[in-house]
Amino acid sequence: MKRRQSPRAEGQLTLYDEASLLSRLSDQQSELVSEMLDRAAQTSSVSKENARLTSDLASSFDRLQEVHHRIRNHLQTVAGLLSAQELAGESPAARRMVQKSVARLTSIAAIHDLLARDPSSGDLRLADFATQLASHLLKHSGAEQRLRVHVDVCSLKLPSKQATAFALILTELLSNAIEHAFPQDVKGEIFVRVTARAGAAFLEVRDTGRGLPSGFDIRGSESIGLSLVTRLAERDLGGSAVARTVNGACFRVTFPLPAKGNDK
Repeated sequence: MKRRQSPRAEGQLTLYDEASLLSRLSDQQSELVSEMLDRAAQTSSVSKENARLTSDLASSFDRLQEVHHRIRNHLQTVAGLLSAQELAGESPAARRMVQKSVARLTSIAAIHDLLARDPSSGDLRLADFATQLASHLLKHSGAEQRLRVHVDVCSLKLPSKQATAFALILTELLSNAIEHAFPQDVKGEIFVRVTARAGAAFLEVRDTGRGLPSGFDIRGSESIGLSLVTRLAERDLGGSAVARTVNGACFRVTFPLPAKGNDK
């Protein structure tokens, strides 16, 4: 008499089914381990590439700082040579011209010094620069006892080309105020103010001196320094320069700030 096989209960696995399932699980586990190892290898490769890029970036910053240091040192050397020549000059007019050249070189050297300190930030600490520049110009003009310069400058992030143009413009406007705004031996004040709003920057240099001649137009000025101000404001800053008399001479330079991510 044949023995009847009892039906397999629902959900019950045979030995064959269990072996097949274990085999599939083993295969899936192997695939998962292999995938994890591949990802780990890729992650390691990316980490190495990031480390290399970080090292290259740091090296680039170091080289950039070295470039700024060398430019600054060369400019300071030339300024020193001009200063020595100034002492030997006999003509007062020639000495004034040399003094202006020394001031221009010194201002550019100061910008490169600020860039060398932190080339990645773009923050040039213009307030410190303006204060140091004013002190330097007053000292070399012999007016530090009778003139006071007040500085109110906001923080600006400028590319090096714009920063250099800004420095030269400020140098010319301060030099002009120190030399021409007041009669000899007359005390006075000069105000330097920089503000920024709505994507634009505003530089204003104002004094309490005798003001500008009637009908004065900065664009038609025969002064080399003021002509330089107009050229730099328009060509390098993409802005404009105007002048008027408001209880003294007032020069105002307006220029657009670079868009974020476009500050090279």
